[in-house]
Amino acid sequence: MTAVDPSPPVIRLPSQRAHELTALHDFQPRAVPEPTFSVSYYFWLIRKAWWKIVIAVLLVTGASVLLAYKLKPEYEATARIAIDLKTPSTVIGQNPGNTSSVEADQYFNTELQVIQSDTVLRPVVKTLHLNPAKSTGVLPDGVRPEDAPVFLKDLKVTHPANSFLINVTYRSPDTMKAAAVANAIAQSYIVSGRETRARSALEESAFVENQMSALKRNMDDSVLALAYYEKQLGVINPEEKTSLLSSRITQLNAEYTEAQNDRVRKQVEYKAIKSGSTAAIEVSLQATALAHMEENVRTAQQKMESVKLVYGTSNAEYKRAATDLAELTRQLTAAQAQVGKRIEVEYEEADKREQMLHQSLLEAKGQFDVLNTSSMHYQELKREAEANRSLYAELYRTVKEAGINGAFQGNGIRITDPARPQLHPVFPNKTVLIGLSFFFSLVLSIIAVLLSDLSDKSLRDPDQVQRVLGQEVVGILPRVAHFADLSPGQARESSKQALVKSNKQWFGSASFYEEAARSVLSTILINHRNRPLRSIMVTSAVQGEGKSSCIAHLAAMHAQQGYRTLLIDADLRCPTQHSYFNMQHEVGLADAITHKLSLNVIRRTVVENPLLDIIVGGNDSNAVCDQVGRAVETILKSAYKEYDLVFIDAPPMLCFAEPIQLAHLVDGVLVVCHAGNTRQQQVSGVLNTLRRVGKTLGIVLNQVHPRLSHSYGLYQSYYRTMDHMVTK
Repeated sequence: MTAVDPSPPVIRLPSQRAHELTALHDFQPRAVPEPTFSVSYYFWLIRKAWWKIVIAVLLVTGASVLLAYKLKPEYEATARIAIDLKTPSTVIGQNPGNTSSVEADQYFNTELQVIQSDTVLRPVVKTLHLNPAKSTGVLPDGVRPEDAPVFLKDLKVTHPANSFLINVTYRSPDTMKAAAVANAIAQSYIVSGRETRARSALEESAFVENQMSALKRNMDDSVLALAYYEKQLGVINPEEKTSLLSSRITQLNAEYTEAQNDRVRKQVEYKAIKSGSTAAIEVSLQATALAHMEENVRTAQQKMESVKLVYGTSNAEYKRAATDLAELTRQLTAAQAQVGKRIEVEYEEADKREQMLHQSLLEAKGQFDVLNTSSMHYQELKREAEANRSLYAELYRTVKEAGINGAFQGNGIRITDPARPQLHPVFPNKTVLIGLSFFFSLVLSIIAVLLSDLSDKSLRDPDQVQRVLGQEVVGILPRVAHFADLSPGQARESSKQALVKSNKQWFGSASFYEEAARSVLSTILINHRNRPLRSIMVTSAVQGEGKSSCIAHLAAMHAQQGYRTLLIDADLRCPTQHSYFNMQHEVGLADAITHKLSLNVIRRTVVENPLLDIIVGGNDSNAVCDQVGRAVETILKSAYKEYDLVFIDAPPMLCFAEPIQLAHLVDGVLVVCHAGNTRQQQVSGVLNTLRRVGKTLGIVLNQVHPRLSHSYGLYQSYYRTMDHMVTK
């Protein structure tokens, strides 16, 4: 809002002091706007609703105090069970390895469930006569409630992290009972574990005995079958005979191969002899003798040829040499025939030997195959007998070890800290309960205040209007219960008296309302000093916004400044201007429409302010509402010649059609909103309608209370300063 320069030509007040007051009241807090979402704003909201917050906190805290002292105290007792996972569970035999962290967690989670199982809790419930929690479901036919699983709702079993402890905690109004139940559950868990292990050991022992009996029978059967088979084979160990036969086959195979080679060699020699070749004879055993004989034959031939050359064929030497050559040749031929005969005989012997060795090899292989099959069956029987004997021995040893280890219960589960009766109850904790109720009630109350403010879509201060609607607020008007007479003299007197008597009531006084109205009027006129306004229409979104009182004061203030002013009550559906100026509701605008009366007939002058004329609603105003626009247009043509400014009190914009008709006739439209009551959507609809006309002067926030926004706190500080100045 723009500060008003209170120069005498613009605002004519009765005195210099009033002139100064008007100038000061024209100061608007928007000159120093605060952030849109500031911490101070939220503190202001809390201060504004402090009494609601205090009441809510006192009620909740008081209720928590009563509840804390009314609730029955409960005591908790805790029995601690230590479980040593590294303690060996066997005296002899193989001990289990170290347990990993994952396995340990699984073990403790299992034991937590075991402690809360029916097996552990049922003996405790029967012994101590407890009342277990009843099943919420419907039991099938034939099932009794006492047969349902036992569950204790006051029992809590926990495993502290990074420890080998299990805490068994029971809560009860009786401290002795709480300790007794916790100890009984811990003891029942240990006893149940021992009984379970003993029962498991008996079951395992019975099972192992049955297995040993069956295994003993199998072992005996295997030994008998092995002995019978050995008897059938006629040997003590078929493996030895198999090895001998294998060696015999290897030897026969070697001899047979050698016989084959010898037979082939002799066969070659024999075939060579048959073919008449002497090559075979040359490689026989008599080859050396034959070679010597052949050498003698060649020598004899050479000698005979030499004698023949020397002596001729008729010489006795020649005949002797020929006789020697013939003898040697005969001996060589006889020797060769004998060697051939011997080669044939040797070939036949080699062939027979080969056949004999082949037959022996086939017989040996047949025996080996039969014996090998028997040996495999024998080995299978032998392995089965040895396995049964070994398994029986191992099982017998395990049973003996289990019998020894069964007497040694080294499971490492023990009660390390029995539960004891507690001196102080754990519930209710009065300090914590009251403290939490106080804290949460305070926090929730503050949150409720903030949420209530966020959900409030009404218009409250100029900054919000500017931010949400984009429209300037030209002034604010306070909430006033009763207006004083609009005469200038009485208004000045009531203003001074209000400042002196009560500073706290100044914001809501009629005097401040008049000062605020002057500020609104000055702002409108100064903003349009380049284009002077001749007519102003005042309207609102809905009924009850205070537009009629606003326009009445604006018209009175304008007339008090020495200007000719006309006020037209065009809200014929609910005319009210006559009540503000103590006039009779007689001839007015409705009569001008009905009887075609002129301006001079229907206007009435205010006695206390001769420069102000009023046109009231008149008689039977509801019947001619649709003709207001035409009548006002006619009146304005005449009024512009006589008056400096015409004010028109129009009906609400969202309810009726007359304001839209009147908005086209005037120079500017002022929208009055009820601060803290008018919705943003309502004013937005009015502004959207007026934007088509393009004559919106701004928004006036009416019925303003200092508690609506923290920005109005500047007014309070300012008025304290004004009170100090006036009292001086």
